[in-house]
This record gives sequence, structure tokens and C-alpha cells, in this order.
Amino acid sequence: MKIFARLLLVTLAILFGALLAELGLRGRTAYDNYRVQKADTQKLSGKVMAGQIVKFSSNRKMVYDLRPNLDVEFMGVPVKTNAEGFRDTDHPLVTPAGKRRVIYLGDSNLFGWGVPYDACFEQVAARQLPKWDSLNMGRPGYNAAQEVECFRVYGLKYKPDVVVVNFISNDTQLPNYIQRSPTDLSASFLMDFIVGRLSRDTLLPPPPPPGYKSGPYKVEDDPTRVPDQYKDLVGWGAVERSYLELAELGRQHHFRIVLLAFPLRDEMGLKYARQAGFEICDSQPGLDRLMKERGISDLRNSDLVLNPQDAHPGPVVHKACGDFLASWFQKNFP
Repeated sequence: MKIFARLLLVTLAILFGALLAELGLRGRTAYDNYRVQKADTQKLSGKVMAGQIVKFSSNRKMVYDLRPNLDVEFMGVPVKTNAEGFRDTDHPLVTPAGKRRVIYLGDSNLFGWGVPYDACFEQVAARQLPKWDSLNMGRPGYNAAQEVECFRVYGLKYKPDVVVVNFISNDTQLPNYIQRSPTDLSASFLMDFIVGRLSRDTLLPPPPPPGYKSGPYKVEDDPTRVPDQYKDLVGWGAVERSYLELAELGRQHHFRIVLLAFPLRDEMGLKYARQAGFEICDSQPGLDRLMKERGISDLRNSDLVLNPQDAHPGPVVHKACGDFLASWFQKNFP
């Protein structure tokens, strides 16, 4: 009887602790929502965090935008955004005379996470392609579905000749900064926290688990395990649907689409890109040569990335990709 009573007390204590944790996480979510909304009303300067440069979007598929007209220091480098919230200058709607127009879609790699603007691969390529007007619509943390929706909302009106999609292996995953109500009863916030789905302080995925060395590390990309309103944004099905949607837009508006594999190739991403009729620009062979020349076997733990805790490509890798991309454009779009 005493053992039963003790087990009951332990069980009740665990349940009570879990309830407190659940309420605490819901309270944190309410605060995070407030923090992002408050940041949108403040003029920023100096060093900022990710939660300060984003703002919630009324477009469910985009989830969040970057704040427009920023002039701050983010991830150790100056970051400016244009009137539409992209790390780029403002562009006229009409393509300048004598030029063709290319729009780049992507996430933090295209944005130039942790590298100066002029060192971003898109800018490296643009300087070698004077007959092209280049628009960078990269946004940290975006997945494939968000990128295509972002293009539909912001990019179509610029009437591009070419759209380049920078695919990386986490483009199937649930984005951060999901707009979740603390009163949402569709799932447990505690369980979501345990599996890493409530990260709000960064545009990066949650940190790898203890003992992780290198290689692919995925966070939530199973549509059956995410909040209902975001199920169509995650998983390979979302990539397939988004790429087919972009292909249809290309047919309607007469632009070509290129899948850029940077910094690493993802065979599943290539599969769905080919299925949608995209052209393929694979920069990984150039990265492989660069690593071989430098005697590097593990990219993540090399000086080619920002640091061992942040595997975003550094300026040297951006330069190699930009040079390759410019050469590829000159060959395929003479």
C-alpha cells in the first residue's frame, strides 16, 4: 500500500511539473509574440538579434517578413534592407534598358548570413554579369514553400527573365517564428519544446543533439507533427507542390527557372526540381575541389564555414560559388 501511495505521489508530482512547464511555455510564447510585435514599432540601430529584424506576416504561407529599411549590425556584419525587407538595394519595376533580370530565392545562405553584403555569392556573380539586373530575395529561415510564396507576393511584379532557387537540405522543415497562439489547444507546447519546434530566438534550426559531429541534421519536417495551419508548408510534398507552382508561374509569365545547389547538393531537392522542369546549376563540384586543394575532409569543422557552431558558408565559399554561378550564366544565358 505504501509503495502504491508513493508511486501515486510521484506520478502526481510529475504531472504537476509538466502542467507548470506547459503553462510556462505558453506564457513564453505570448511574450515572444509581444516581443516581435513590439520590435516592429521601434527604430533599430547597432547590434540586433534575429527576433528584432523579423515581423509577423499576414500571409500565412510566408509566416514572417524581414523589417524594411534596416541599417544595423547582425551576426557581426552590417545589414541593410530595402523598402520591401530584402538585403538588397531598391529596384525599379521596369528592367533597365539593355539588361535582363534575374531574381534569387533562398534562405540564410542567399541572404549572406554572417558575411558582408559585397561578399555574398549573388553579389560576386552580379559584378561579373553587367548585363543582368540581379535581385536578392533571400530570407533567413525560409523553406521552399515560403520562398515560392515570397516570389509570388514580391517577385512577380518585377517580371524576371530568370528565377534562381537556392535549395538546401533544410528547405523541407517547419520555419521558426510560427505565429502560434498561447491558447492553441491542438498540441502540447511542452512536447513541441522537447522536439525543438518552439525556437523563437534565432532564425537557425535548434542546436544539434549532444555528441553530434557533422552531416545532415533535420528538425521537424513531418506534416503530421506540426500545427494544422502549417502542415502544407513542410515535408517533401511541400517542396514538390511549391516547385510545380513556380513552374506554372514560369510558363504563365515566361521566365526560366534554375535550381542552384549551394553549398551542398541534395539529391531529393534535385529530383523535385527536375520533375518541375527546372534547369540545374550544381556548385558542389567546385566546393569539392576547394576542399581538396585545402586538404579539408569535414566542411563543418573547417575554416570555410563561419565557425564550428555555425556551418553557414564563409566568404571564401561564397566567392567560389559566385564565380561559378557567373560562369554558368555566361554559358547558359549568352
